[in-house]
Amino acid sequence: MGRVRPRVLKFGGTSVGTAPALQSARDISEAARRQAPVVIVVSALSGVTNQLDAAAAAAGEGRTDPASCAGAIRDRHLALLEAVAPGDASREAVRAIERRTRELEARLATIRASAQLAAASRAAVLALGERLAAPVAAAALRGLGLDAHAIDASDIVRTSRAFPEADVDYGTTRRLARAALDGLPASVVPVVTGFIGATSSGATTLLGRGGSDLTAAVLGWALDAERVEIWSDVDGVMTADPRRSSEARTIPYLTYAQAAALARAGAKVLHPRTLEPLEQPGIPVFVGNTLRPGAPGTWIGPGPARS
Repeated sequence: MGRVRPRVLKFGGTSVGTAPALQSARDISEAARRQAPVVIVVSALSGVTNQLDAAAAAAGEGRTDPASCAGAIRDRHLALLEAVAPGDASREAVRAIERRTRELEARLATIRASAQLAAASRAAVLALGERLAAPVAAAALRGLGLDAHAIDASDIVRTSRAFPEADVDYGTTRRLARAALDGLPASVVPVVTGFIGATSSGATTLLGRGGSDLTAAVLGWALDAERVEIWSDVDGVMTADPRRSSEARTIPYLTYAQAAALARAGAKVLHPRTLEPLEQPGIPVFVGNTLRPGAPGTWIGPGPARS
């Protein structure tokens, strides 16, 4: 038998930011795992990246309290963890949350002491959102009996040194991703931090705001995935913003070119670079609503829609 192609499932900030949403994301992941190997990619909890960005900017101006900021973020993640994975499943995540929020406090204190915010320092602070979310999501999956483990994308996504929005070194990333993920036991579910990568020297970089979509696409390409699924808080790609128009309808199918044009025009569902690595190998993308997993959603691909 040949290699079973995995599915890459990405969950955005609203999909992991509350207990009901994260529980739904967990159930979607478990159902997919029954059909194929899965790789999960997660964003920071909704609002956390903005919170970290504001804290870093304030620290650069000498007007933030690192301990208070880190404490508030720690408390939110611990409360979510308690809601979705109480007991033994959460122990590893509790340690990760404590470690990462201590790191956040230290980084903010360093920025405040230097009275300047370098691009590399900002990237390291913003990356902590995903580095906090992945252990929580992994714990939620372990609560269902899955052998889930958080994996830092900086170990497998290699990039340029453009810290706010780096370019992916696709060849090196493919080699690293396959070595790290293809070699895992079949029972393991990797939960990868979206949005971040690293230079060849190990410095943390970002893929741009909304870059978790790109992380999922890059991993889908690197692993020759069956498909990439993008889960958020809307029913796929819509004809209009559903928050502003009651006439908004889900578009059932788009070609890569159509979806890319919408993303470049400002549609918020996909990062503009998401489809770049997927079009040539013809890996399809499904866009769905975490809180309405039974809704039809949108398929993006090279030809006529398939069920």
